[in-house]
Amino acid sequence: MIVVSITNCPPKLRGDLSKWLLEINTGVYVGQLNARVREALWKRICENIRDGQATMVFSMNNEQHMDFYVHNTSWIPVDLDGIKLMKHPNKSNYVSKDELPDGFSNEAKRLMNKRRRKKKVSSDSYVLLDIETTGLSIDDDNIIEIAAIEMKNGEAVKEYSELIRQNKKLPDTIKALTGINDDMLKEKGKDICEALIGLIEFISDKTVLIYNARFDIGFLKSAAARNNIDFPDIDHKDIFFEVRNKIDDLGNYKLETVAKYLGIGDEQKHRAVDDCKLLNKVYLKLNEI
Repeated sequence: MIVVSITNCPPKLRGDLSKWLLEINTGVYVGQLNARVREALWKRICENIRDGQATMVFSMNNEQHMDFYVHNTSWIPVDLDGIKLMKHPNKSNYVSKDELPDGFSNEAKRLMNKRRRKKKVSSDSYVLLDIETTGLSIDDDNIIEIAAIEMKNGEAVKEYSELIRQNKKLPDTIKALTGINDDMLKEKGKDICEALIGLIEFISDKTVLIYNARFDIGFLKSAAARNNIDFPDIDHKDIFFEVRNKIDDLGNYKLETVAKYLGIGDEQKHRAVDDCKLLNKVYLKLNEI
């Protein structure tokens, strides 16, 4: 089963959708399509809807038994420990790397907590993931760096790191925070599509450790959706929640603050590879508590 909801849609696109789906109410279409046709139809919707909004919901063999795409909507799709939810537009339109999620129902939170309690990571094989962005807003800001490090038996065996080209200049605050500048992105940056596809291949079928996954995965999935890329529901563990469960007397839960509390001398450099390495030290130290 597939359901498509569109608003502010050109008449030509509505007629096109009627060839494949049944319109049961204004802008609401239902039907049965195979995966290949479904993906092609979604791409066609995104390319032709102009300033309109679109949502597609379809059956999927996962824990929720469904998945969904959105285009030009104010509702933000976020992945929380493998459970895909939508953040309500009357909440803040940004997410912080240092705060717990809000705007979700008690049932959603119950499902997330249940998933986290079950989550276990192999001590000898996992991937660390981090991104850097131009700001905190998933709607308005962009990814400027992606990094992932594969760990086996305590050793880094493979690394993925890409800077991302931008269409506008970086804010001065981000330049100062990360040390990344416009010339670096122009000379060494890759297109976001190429970087995302490379990342998906790198982390495929691996357990991924992230610090505040809501932020990183939210940005990654949003960037993927804008570029018609299907970003998978990755097998991941959010170390942020493990920190909150084990340490309850910190003024804030920034990665650097946690590292200092655990006696790790490294400062957070706000470069993706370096922060992956710092996360690994924090994760290993947490296992000793």
